[in-house]
Amino acid sequence: MSDVSILILNYNGAAFIGPCLESVFIQDHPVDEVMVIDNGSTDDSIKAVRQDFPKAKVVEVGKNLGFSGGMNLGIKESKNDLILLLNTDVVLDKSFVSKMVETITQDPKVGSVSSKVYKLSEKPAKIFDTTGHVIFTNRLFTDRGDGESDVGQYDAVEEIFGTCAGTGLYKREMLEDCRVEEEYFDESFFMFLEDTDLSWRAQLRGWKCLYAPDAIAWHHRGGTAKRKTKLVEIHNYKNRYMMILKNDSAFSMLKSIPHYIVTDSLKSLALLFRCPPALLGWLDVWRNLPALIRKRRIIQKGRKVSQKEIERWMVPFGYWRWIVRHLKGLNG
Repeated sequence: MSDVSILILNYNGAAFIGPCLESVFIQDHPVDEVMVIDNGSTDDSIKAVRQDFPKAKVVEVGKNLGFSGGMNLGIKESKNDLILLLNTDVVLDKSFVSKMVETITQDPKVGSVSSKVYKLSEKPAKIFDTTGHVIFTNRLFTDRGDGESDVGQYDAVEEIFGTCAGTGLYKREMLEDCRVEEEYFDESFFMFLEDTDLSWRAQLRGWKCLYAPDAIAWHHRGGTAKRKTKLVEIHNYKNRYMMILKNDSAFSMLKSIPHYIVTDSLKSLALLFRCPPALLGWLDVWRNLPALIRKRRIIQKGRKVSQKEIERWMVPFGYWRWIVRHLKGLNG
């Protein structure tokens, strides 16, 4: 039986961490390491963990390292070869871990597994939160199935581009293979898209990600970081550019310039009305440019698959639907 380390990143998660840990400790797969990494919380969440879940190991960072820094610390501190990462606002089905482990051990080249995640706020209705990541030709990303009702459309085990790290299971071997300068998740990202960046690097190294439809979880999306706040918008905006600069091939970037022009003009215009400070994310990209170039050299030198193999995951983007959604956002 494969041993699993479960790492839960906490930042003022008092409203969520209790149900999350309760679901962890009733798993039908033995779990011998549960670690809560606390990013300098100021609420009573860690006090509650120590009181109600004494078997959980608490690692107090003392400051907010973001998702990337916090999880990197946890991965280095953990002891097992399989590592399950969780957000505090997640609740797991009782057989979640066993189904994830069963899937990741099918093939030596499977480095990560994505689960079937429903929106906790919609319970008992089964509305998808994510069934893995989708990459578009314009290098935007989305959660596969987000907002859809479950009518059986995602019931098959299949290979996908990557997994959301909030409920993702990883092999340590894959994490070490994709590590860049001692970082599994890029700490210049701080939070958001750090998991898609890792998925992209894993694809470049020839690792597979499988989707496990029988591994079910519920996610209170936005419970740990409210959507459309200034912080969220800034990191989402800048991190996409940093991810492209590190992982995409030079020829592919040139070929995709028309996509970038249309997408980024529309996105920047929307942010100009909705959250102008997000556009200052370009300053972070500029400040990080020397490190991005250095990391790019490492990543591109170590790639094992062709750009054609990467582009098979890139699907056409629905611009009209996206424009309509942004217009609705501006109106409310």
